[in-house]
Amino acid sequence: MHPWRRNSWFALALALALASSAQAQSRPDRAEAYLRSFHDLRRFNGAALIVDEGAILFEGAFGHADFAGGIANSEATRFRIASLTKQFTAALILRLEEEGLLLVDDPVGRYIEEYPAENADRITLHHLLTHTSGLPSYTDIPGFMESSAATPLSPGEILALTWNEPLSFEPGTDFEYSNSGYVLLGWIAERVSGMSYPEALRTYVLEPRELTNTDYDHGPVPREDHAGGYTRDLTGYRPARPIDPSVPYSAGMLYSTVGDLARWGSALSHAHAGDASGALFRDSTTLARMIAPDLESYAYGIGVRTRDIGYDEDVRLIEHSGGSFGFSSFLRVFPDHRRLIALLDNTSSNLGPIVEGLTNVLWGVEAVPPKPSIAERLLPIIESGGVEAAMSRYDNWRRTRPDEYDYSPRQLMLLADHFREEDPATSIMILEAYVASTPEAPMIRFALSELHEQAGDVEAAAAHIEAALTYAPGVPRLLTRLTDLGVEPNPVLLPPIIPVEPEALAVLAGEYRIDPATTLTVTLEEGVLMVGRTGEEAFRLLPQSPAAFLLQGSAVQLVFEVQEGVAHAVSIVEAGQRLTFPRIGS
Repeated sequence: MHPWRRNSWFALALALALASSAQAQSRPDRAEAYLRSFHDLRRFNGAALIVDEGAILFEGAFGHADFAGGIANSEATRFRIASLTKQFTAALILRLEEEGLLLVDDPVGRYIEEYPAENADRITLHHLLTHTSGLPSYTDIPGFMESSAATPLSPGEILALTWNEPLSFEPGTDFEYSNSGYVLLGWIAERVSGMSYPEALRTYVLEPRELTNTDYDHGPVPREDHAGGYTRDLTGYRPARPIDPSVPYSAGMLYSTVGDLARWGSALSHAHAGDASGALFRDSTTLARMIAPDLESYAYGIGVRTRDIGYDEDVRLIEHSGGSFGFSSFLRVFPDHRRLIALLDNTSSNLGPIVEGLTNVLWGVEAVPPKPSIAERLLPIIESGGVEAAMSRYDNWRRTRPDEYDYSPRQLMLLADHFREEDPATSIMILEAYVASTPEAPMIRFALSELHEQAGDVEAAAAHIEAALTYAPGVPRLLTRLTDLGVEPNPVLLPPIIPVEPEALAVLAGEYRIDPATTLTVTLEEGVLMVGRTGEEAFRLLPQSPAAFLLQGSAVQLVFEVQEGVAHAVSIVEAGQRLTFPRIGS
């Protein structure tokens, strides 16, 4: 036999042996081990329930519900579920419609007479349910959650914070997540039912479904028999800030258990009515309406989309995540496969990567394990050798050991936050070192802007926001921040990045003559337009229109002249000056 053939059979036998070994670890064991890998790195502290083909694959808990008292989390622990509340509110609205108390297609003004007349008839309940109302979210008001989260407010007082603001767009034409919309829905539910929001929710949604461990949380801090909320830092856990229940209200103030969420998720999978099915509604078409995606794959209080998983194509997902002071939640349902993942955490963990890994476990696909925190590794180096030594090590490890740690910008934020209150100068040094080697980090730039402003250097604060806009032009939060600092944004940085079809980009590719010895070369590489001068590095162009592009990392704009599908010239616009160069061979 040819040696190559012999080696191939050997490789095949080895692969089969390895596959057999991997299968020896059952999926329940794999799921538990995967969750534990995150818990061991302090990335998960809570409860999980995973369903496969209608049967529980794994149900368990990790860490503490009360760190000070040493009380462990369990499968029965109640956690605040934050924005998972929205799907319950949506179901309440639909149940009230089934009772004949409202119509989803009615305008807001029919139920809230005091709503400003300008928008009372433009915004419908459907727009609120699908986040297509254009109503600004009160939680996006700068400083609101820092200064007012513990202050009792009525629904009317919350909504009055934004209802006189211009709508972000004409209702029904775009998508923008708005907590204000779901507070308004809760208020409408109270008006038409004659009950408080918690009473109406229990009457029409929770009690008929026997969700006995799900309800409205009435206190600024969780009850003693619930999980306490904590914030994790580099050295441990501390109690999370309190939040008055009236602030999240019908947009995010329920508590639940993984068991109740699993029962709820199972009901979302049923498209027919009847007690035996566990249906949520009297009419099977009501559930179909609830889970029918609108703009941005968002239905009524929940996201609905399809994606490929393993060898399966177009797998349907019903999902939502939630986050509040000290709590995180995630519910993902696979209605056509009778699979489900419910995660609840009381340390503000990022549950997205865990859900993705568990999804792969369900499909028998390799799950990406978590990486240790580079921030935790660098902290003792800073304390013993200073920032320069630590960031030098960071740059070296990121280059030579790229897979060993989590090097994400969030890690540097955690490291900087550790010093923020008592030693803000060290925080600034950490983040400045990061942007020196990785300038395209708007989140880091924003944090640096705040730190410099606190230190009294408004010029440096504005410079970082201007730099961030050269990588993320048109981002409202950055533009608002710059205006708040008293700086007028460069007009070139105002238009946002937009999608442009590759065919339209291909028209712009070519060479443009700067002078007899210098050419401006524009290329299309994997759907991205790049530009470079003769003998120099090429840079990415960010599309702000089909013909106007921002040179990434600068305030320079390239504007192409296109006639009858052919680019004839390109103009470079900078600081009000404009130079035009012809295309070679046009």
